[in-house]
Amino acid sequence: MKRAILALPRSMEGWEEREAYALVETAGYRVEGVVRYRPVSRSRLFSRAKLEEIAASARGLRDDEEARIIVYDELKPREYFRVVREAGVEAIDRTLLILEIFALHAGSREAKLQIELARLRHRLPLVKEAIRLAKMRELPGFLGPGGYAVDAYYRYMVSRIARIRRELQRLRERRGLERRKRRSAGLPHVAIVGYASAGKTTLFNMLSGEAKPVGPEYFTTVSPKVKAVGVDGLRFAVVDTVGLISRIPPEIIEAFHSTLEEAAEADLILYVLDVSEEEHVLAEKLSEGLDTLRRIGVIDKPMVIAANKMDLVSDRSELDRVLRLVEAMASSVYPGLQGVIPVSAATGEGLGRLLCRLSTLLRGTAGSTCSG
Repeated sequence: MKRAILALPRSMEGWEEREAYALVETAGYRVEGVVRYRPVSRSRLFSRAKLEEIAASARGLRDDEEARIIVYDELKPREYFRVVREAGVEAIDRTLLILEIFALHAGSREAKLQIELARLRHRLPLVKEAIRLAKMRELPGFLGPGGYAVDAYYRYMVSRIARIRRELQRLRERRGLERRKRRSAGLPHVAIVGYASAGKTTLFNMLSGEAKPVGPEYFTTVSPKVKAVGVDGLRFAVVDTVGLISRIPPEIIEAFHSTLEEAAEADLILYVLDVSEEEHVLAEKLSEGLDTLRRIGVIDKPMVIAANKMDLVSDRSELDRVLRLVEAMASSVYPGLQGVIPVSAATGEGLGRLLCRLSTLLRGTAGSTCSG
């Protein structure tokens, strides 16, 4: 595994810290040391003393080209150069860490282009700062021989971003055409959404009979998966989408627009929520997920929450209490909520009731019934 020093904000809650470690591990890094910090200001993360602490922690990594200092925050260009100069080790921030994980699971050309676009957009301010420093002769030898090479690389990045956007637009139009063809064939769309690692792909596999890769690691799904499902004479398309996370970076929102668009264009939203987690974690993740859906334009679609991993909750009276809490929380911010149904994507428990509810809503008749 690649080695890394992890810099974590002191203000992080326990579940956020666990998520940080999970993301780092999923990206293939082994944490060699942890440095905790309090941001000095909105534009500056590290004090001089904290930089020296990071450099001391990273001293043993300087000869390892794959080693990284992972700053679990937004690393602004000036701060990036301060860290790299002091430590002598390449640094990445939270956004680039997430994109590294996406790259591990990217299979389609669209997914690879989306990741490249997000990386380029995120790196662009960094290269701008490199140009500024090179022209001030404060960055000797970095990113090539002098300011001219950095300037040329910046122009290449701008050109490449424009080309990728044009190609993604063509792929987006093709995806829209495929979606319209499915609709013209009478297939309404159900988009499976939810927080990363909540069990979305496991539920997709159970509903569709597919065997798509699943696992405890984050972001096993990067490109949407679509499969037609039949319930009591009704056929509809189920779409598995990319997982949501807290504070999802705007570069990822833009780059994965065509993927997230599957949720915005769906007839019904199936939100998968892990109800086996601690109550405050569950509440945070539900809030973050619904906020992200609003950001991508999902504001008026009917939604059913699949309260997944019910098999991991042994006390059924506690499960009933959590379900009531989830319904109250979700309905207060999302008026289109159509119910919370406990399920286990792993065992199949509750899936009959879930399918019946989806079928009823898609038929558009409140009095509709279905078997199972």
